[in-house]
Amino acid sequence: MKLWGRWGRYVSGALGMTVACGALMWGLLGTSLAEGAWQQMEVPDTSGGLVVDPHLLGDKRLQVFFGWSSNERAVKAPEFSFSVFDKDHWNEIKAPFFGSNYAGVRNVDCAIAKYSVGVIFQNNIVEQGKDAFEVRFAISNDNGWSFSNPAVCDSFVSSMDTGSDVSIAGVGGRKASLCFGWIAENRMVKTAILDPNYRGDRPRANNMGRHGLNGARVELAGEEEGGFVSVWNDGGSLQSAYIKPLIGTSEEATTVAKGKFGLNFSASDNKGRNAMLVYDLPRLLKGNKSRRQVRRWQDGAWQVVAAAPPVGGEAPLGASLTSCQDEKGNLYVASLSRDGEKIYVSALRNGQFTPPQVAMNLKPIIGCTGFDLAVNGDYLYLFASQGPHNQMVRRPLAEV
Repeated sequence: MKLWGRWGRYVSGALGMTVACGALMWGLLGTSLAEGAWQQMEVPDTSGGLVVDPHLLGDKRLQVFFGWSSNERAVKAPEFSFSVFDKDHWNEIKAPFFGSNYAGVRNVDCAIAKYSVGVIFQNNIVEQGKDAFEVRFAISNDNGWSFSNPAVCDSFVSSMDTGSDVSIAGVGGRKASLCFGWIAENRMVKTAILDPNYRGDRPRANNMGRHGLNGARVELAGEEEGGFVSVWNDGGSLQSAYIKPLIGTSEEATTVAKGKFGLNFSASDNKGRNAMLVYDLPRLLKGNKSRRQVRRWQDGAWQVVAAAPPVGGEAPLGASLTSCQDEKGNLYVASLSRDGEKIYVSALRNGQFTPPQVAMNLKPIIGCTGFDLAVNGDYLYLFASQGPHNQMVRRPLAEV
């Protein structure tokens, strides 16, 4: 879940000092455990380096993908990296493209399409200036152990030196495919579809619409017919457009909901099916009983899903949302508090959200560089990063 903007302004010669101070503060404050029955888990050994925009993948095994700088000298140039959870520990972090001049990673995402794992990342082209960016993708045909050489989706100049956002989703079926999404120059939202066995040039991009000035985010989810649904925030509403299978052309965008949502929306699917969208209304309108709204993509439109508020009330409006589903299609939602110090988790069951649980306590002042949810086996996992410091917790699905 992209929150790099809160750290991006520190990407300068002084960031090494910032990271060092953060490490000292972490040590002085001590390690805090999540409230309730959430189990604290081991995290990958990052050697105190900066972790940017972590994303979990939990289909066949648990993996985490992120931008990572291994030491203070390289803190301005994180590399695309990942680690695999093997039974009871994280394997050594891999940076598969190290030395290939793909440093300066700002945003990362990952998805699975049948037997292929796709990754997308956005990196700063340092030699061309702090506002020059590329969006690259890579494919793994061995379930995420190794990856092809990165290919270019797009290159552009951004008004924000923290980059914009990237997204990816996959569908299986007879013809597995991946869909990439990103925000390019002039806040243009773009998407492209790729066959994992593709061997040609960069995939053809479609212009979906323009993003708003605040809360850079584009979300993607796969659906039953083999196509994809995109969602973005144009500043005054949530916009969505359907992307047709294989050819990748998009239909005209429609408005899902009006309001200034910032980063408070998230799309998910269940292995390329059951596309769902969850968002928090910035304010309750007449007739709204719940701030948190849920939609399911069905019959070519986002249909309203019954989602009553939990007994005892909802958590306060947060700063950012992320979501995932289990194999049964149950929805799980994590929300970062506006002060950046807590992450709440809730599940949608039988038309009602469960009471929000404080799954993780974060350290004040340091900030959050990303968090994500994933289901693996009978557990829900939550991973969050605060620059050089990471936490992971889990809880049985039935107890969320």
